[in-house]
Amino acid sequence: MTQLSPAQRTAGTARLLMSAGLLFAAEAFWRGSAGRTLLAAALFVFGGGLLILAKRAD
Repeated sequence: MTQLSPAQRTAGTARLLMSAGLLFAAEAFWRGSAGRTLLAAALFVFGGGLLILAKRAD
């Protein structure tokens, strides 16, 4: 098994956070909860920021 670099591990975590945030936002939007939608959007943006940082570090 190959060893992943720290940037690759961070990118994997970022993709996971973005996926979770997107699913969470869709569910919250469907139920009509503004607060949960904003929290999910923040999770998605945080994952996107991590992904950008990981790509810059590589």
